[in-house]
Amino acid sequence: MKKYLLLIEDEDLWSKFKENIKRDINSEIMSLIQEKIKSKGGKK
Repeated sequence: MKKYLLLIEDEDLWSKFKENIKRDINSEIMSLIQEKIKSKGGKK
């Protein structure tokens, strides 16, 4: 399993994101990536 480091420079934006997540942060980020790929017509 590969691990990646996520750097967030906008702390206000990050705080808003954390308040709105329903699951753990990794799952939410993976969902956002999957949605982005689907919207571009890419493969799963």
